[in-house]
Amino acid sequence: MRAKKASTMSAIALTVLIAGCSSGNGTSSTTSPAPAVKESTPAAATATPAPKKVTITAQSFKADQKEKNDQLDQRIARFKTKFPTVDFKKDDWQYNPLEIGIKMASNSAPTEYTTYATEGKVLVDKKWVADITDSMSSWSHAKDMNDLLSKPFVVNGKTYGVPIDGYVMTITLNKKLFKDKGVDLPPMDWTWDDLLAAARKINDPAKGIAGFIPMGKGPEAGWNWTNFLYAAGGDVQKLDNGKVVGVFNSDAGLQALEFYKKLKDENLIPQNWALGYGDALNAFAQGRGAMVMCGSGNAADTAINEGGISKDDLVVYPMPSFTKGGKHTGVLGGNYRVINPKSDKDQQEMAFKWITDEYFTDDFLNSTKKEIEDRKGKNRVYIPQPINYWKDSSDFGKKYTDLLTKYDNVFKYDPQLLALWDGKPEAQYEAQKYYTEMANVIQKVFTTKDVDLKKALSEAATKVQTETFDKVKVE
Repeated sequence: MRAKKASTMSAIALTVLIAGCSSGNGTSSTTSPAPAVKESTPAAATATPAPKKVTITAQSFKADQKEKNDQLDQRIARFKTKFPTVDFKKDDWQYNPLEIGIKMASNSAPTEYTTYATEGKVLVDKKWVADITDSMSSWSHAKDMNDLLSKPFVVNGKTYGVPIDGYVMTITLNKKLFKDKGVDLPPMDWTWDDLLAAARKINDPAKGIAGFIPMGKGPEAGWNWTNFLYAAGGDVQKLDNGKVVGVFNSDAGLQALEFYKKLKDENLIPQNWALGYGDALNAFAQGRGAMVMCGSGNAADTAINEGGISKDDLVVYPMPSFTKGGKHTGVLGGNYRVINPKSDKDQQEMAFKWITDEYFTDDFLNSTKKEIEDRKGKNRVYIPQPINYWKDSSDFGKKYTDLLTKYDNVFKYDPQLLALWDGKPEAQYEAQKYYTEMANVIQKVFTTKDVDLKKALSEAATKVQTETFDKVKVE
């Protein structure tokens, strides 16, 4: 659904050395008394072919986003110092699942563009993204990429996209509210029952404090709920003979709805539960709830830098498992760079270099350092992403970790979080429409006392299937 954007990366300017080839000339000699032999003609010098001009169209930003466009121009200039034969055009079109088909049919999509995790399978199936497996395999940093974050764009063993940033859904806890109530924090390896028990102890409607803050308005509500569907072992959809079939009307789906019903029946959620993404994060930042569900570190960022909550009073947990010892599965999402398959081979190869040029650079570390120091000067805290495009165990990952440890205004994640969480990619086909329909079901659960959960889930599944999934053409 949402992912916090990574910081703009800078590149180190490299000198491009172009070596010319020369060919030597030779003559054949004769030896007396053999008959004379005609002297051979010197071989013609092999001309060095001129570097091939390549033009790629890079995705830019709308005219009113001057700062981002200025940064893009600077990046293009840096890239051209290394690849002077590349010409750039810019296109401010931003990915839209309702427009991509038209862009591809009219051959007007940029050479490279940014999309998100939900789109991986559908873009591959419709042949709207290029296979970059060979480029990725020959890239020196291929082994350093985060396998979990790369997963949504690895289809049938082939790679179709490069992750920019990403998230696995988590739950952020306000430790101060627990302390004020004299309640111990639940174990990091927690379950649904542990979450309910903690919410019951912290919940204080008279003071306007909810035990747990779910998102209940718009697609965000369905996005939140899907984490519990996944944790219970369920899924959203599957492919059956080329058709998209919804599978969320299942025992796992029913168990996830029953969990939400308990939250409502026991009054553990805000009285005004119709909260969108920003509403839920703001309520948590204002101390009106002990726990909130969110991707990446956005909940902590809002609470600390906007709500004034101490970074030491917050802790980020993985999604709770359905049963003790089960997987802590959360929705995996993010942003990805992909290449237009209608561009020619030279354009595709250059686009891959353009996309990855400033990955794994010291300039990225320096820009992170500058941001941390700028925030420190403003008495603000830097919230790193808990998951990045690189592996933490890579040399670059170690440098990044070492940098963060040098500052006291950096939010730290419990190492158990990264050891426990499990990411499952968002549904690949029409995820947003599915989320929207599930939001309607959740609102029924929150408003109807004796709602028939099985019926509500079944009706939603039928509607999504007939109005959305049945219309998906998998090619």
